[in-house]
Amino acid sequence: MASVWIKRHFKALQRLTMLACALPALGLLLDLHRGHLGATPLNTLLQVSGRSSLVILIATLSITPLRRLLALLATAARWKHGKRMADWNWLVKLRRPLGLWSFAYATLHLWLYLAFDLAYDWATAWEELRTKAYLLAGFVAWALLVPLALTSTQRMMRALGRHWMRLHAAVYLIALLSLLHFWLLTKHGASPPWPDTLALAALLLYRALLKTGLLPRWQGDDGTESPERARA
Repeated sequence: MASVWIKRHFKALQRLTMLACALPALGLLLDLHRGHLGATPLNTLLQVSGRSSLVILIATLSITPLRRLLALLATAARWKHGKRMADWNWLVKLRRPLGLWSFAYATLHLWLYLAFDLAYDWATAWEELRTKAYLLAGFVAWALLVPLALTSTQRMMRALGRHWMRLHAAVYLIALLSLLHFWLLTKHGASPPWPDTLALAALLLYRALLKTGLLPRWQGDDGTESPERARA
């Protein structure tokens, strides 16, 4: 029954996920309209856009381990279709839009900084990038996100073949650089990103256990749909 319910309501679940991703931006627009962005509106805009990008990126990385957890729970609960139903392929379909939302917030974050903090002063931007480590980490993370966003379509996945997985493995480096960007900013008054750090550490541990063979692989560990769903 659970698989039938998910199939019937996938579009609704997808819309709810997209709405959740849009909430930070909608909140900023509402606060901007009401004049409730605080004493330093630009700092608020930068913090919310940057943090939203990181949180959504970590959510994107969580999809494969989440599928495995749901598979274990479904098998333990003896749901009708067992582990096959619990491949939870609908989660894979959320990965691309989540990644694009993360890229959108990262791009907004960069644009706000360039437009309102530097006023498009490219000489100052280069000097800041050269002398401030947190800016370098953030910019490199954004630059690495660009090819991932451009190659996120099914057509590009088929065109790149196995090279697509190698390219998109850079998402872990991007997450680490984004986290480093936030940690280096803590001295400027930003809250330490401990929840994001612990979540990413757990994801990296999961990946390390898979790589070393200490955690056995299952059908969904490559992040793709199950062969049963693909044939269907």
